[in-house]
Amino acid sequence: MNQDIKLGISLYSFSTEYIQEKLDLEGILKKARDMGYKGVEIVAAQMVPEYPYPSDEWLAYFKDLLAKYELEPVCWSAYIDMGIRSDRDLTEDEIVQFTVNDLIYAKKAGFPMVRTQHAISPAIFRKMVPYCEELGVKLTIEMHHPHHPEVPVWKEYFEIMANEGKGWLGFVPDFSIFQTMPHQLYLNQAIEFGCREDKLAEIVELHRQKADISVVENGDYNDIEKHTAAEMFEKFSAPAKIEQIKDFLPYAFYMHGKFYYLKNAEHDETIPYEEIVTTVRDLGYKGYIASEYEGHHFDDTVDSARQLDRFVKMMTKILNS
Repeated sequence: MNQDIKLGISLYSFSTEYIQEKLDLEGILKKARDMGYKGVEIVAAQMVPEYPYPSDEWLAYFKDLLAKYELEPVCWSAYIDMGIRSDRDLTEDEIVQFTVNDLIYAKKAGFPMVRTQHAISPAIFRKMVPYCEELGVKLTIEMHHPHHPEVPVWKEYFEIMANEGKGWLGFVPDFSIFQTMPHQLYLNQAIEFGCREDKLAEIVELHRQKADISVVENGDYNDIEKHTAAEMFEKFSAPAKIEQIKDFLPYAFYMHGKFYYLKNAEHDETIPYEEIVTTVRDLGYKGYIASEYEGHHFDDTVDSARQLDRFVKMMTKILNS
């Protein structure tokens, strides 16, 4: 069993059950523990009462729950609400202050790391170094589709991580950047929106063959099918290169095992997990990969727990291969 890579879970994966009040926070943590997850990421704006200023009483309650279920606090996921005012976006100084606030409360909750969003420009990111050093909390940005290592702003972020931010500023690669095909729930939704099953299958095959989108644009397809094809070809035709992992691994403090739907506990048909995870493992990554199930964006009737159980079994199999 690989001991360097641990399996964590973003509690956001249980959004459907939490929003529909089928599970409370303790119920989610118990399920995560029972499935074999070891570490926790919490999306503070979703599950932390009174965020961004939670009470000491709630923070103590949460820490007690983590101890009860033997779960490690891994990442406090922050939210920068650029629309908190109706008349303007937040200023740079306000973003800095909100981010410092998240660092403070993450530390109080026992988290070693905060994950923030792209409202953190490279200039603001650089300004956070002394606060991270003073509080002893790392700050990361998520690299999420459609971003990838070749996007110019990410070259700026990496430069900061490698120099003045070394050891304190990093990033969270989300495996959506490696997605090559649409998942089943996406296809189901496309049919609900008006795609014909046989035509959708043709579009998927054309995409798989790397055909030109003009074949669909000039073919016998309805407007919904053409729109779906355009979206599919744009989203899934230029994934990040897995061989680039070695270049940015030193700055990856944490990773998001994004997935949308697993038919079984063996294989993800849309994201090349076997290649990603074995590459990361063989390069010597030490840290958490957290499951982040987001199929609920497409179908909230799917059982999140069943999906998450399949994921942890699939990952265990890959890590031990």
